[in-house]
Amino acid sequence: MATTKPFAGRVITITGAARGIGLATARYLAERGATVCIADVLKEDLTKAEESIKKDFPDVHVTQAEVDVSNSKAVDEWIKSVKEKFGKIDGCVNNAGIAGVLKPITELTDEEFSKVININLIGIFNCLRAQLRVMEMGGSIVNTASIAGLMGFANFSPYITSKHGIIGLTRTAAKEAGEKEIRVNAVCPGIIQTAMIDEINETAPLTPQNSPQIVKRSGKPEEIAALVAYLLGDESKYTTGAAMVADGGWVC
Repeated sequence: MATTKPFAGRVITITGAARGIGLATARYLAERGATVCIADVLKEDLTKAEESIKKDFPDVHVTQAEVDVSNSKAVDEWIKSVKEKFGKIDGCVNNAGIAGVLKPITELTDEEFSKVININLIGIFNCLRAQLRVMEMGGSIVNTASIAGLMGFANFSPYITSKHGIIGLTRTAAKEAGEKEIRVNAVCPGIIQTAMIDEINETAPLTPQNSPQIVKRSGKPEEIAALVAYLLGDESKYTTGAAMVADGGWVC
């Protein structure tokens, strides 16, 4: 258990928080004193996530909202409601995303490509726009990209495109938000122990052993959560527009 509460008094929103990296991040921040406002489309899992956080960290405030990030109106209403309830938003973790289908470009349908772009990329755009409209001086936003935003993989074109776009959007937002000293960064995880990786492995096995990464194990969601917390916290006040890699040495 954390012995200090560096996020006490801070209000943090987290999308894709029902499981995986999003849930690990919510728990990591709650343990360190943050008020966490979690959102996802997986209502049942989201409720379980909220209950687990409240049980393990009874002194922190937790709220949940069922939000489809590809729906700009839903995102706007959620962010507005958080600001109205708590009077501020100190940090945001835009983490919601899907892998989509694994197919060659020539076999993809319009719908298959658009679905991933709408959730992964337009979803983060919707969140950023809503957050930057209400966030005050000195806030911090972290977007979940991927090493897939730094390189190409065959048969992953919707996902690759979305994650490259997230990094570009992050850098653009950082420049626009700089006058308010709002920092915008991205994290680029590699193979992490999540349900998404399990789903990908059903079609195309992706393991540390068959990849070029140096550390021959999968990362833990908590290890990405720690990096996200660093970017949200005071120790990274001079860092913005960065795409920070945590991949066991895959792209080094």
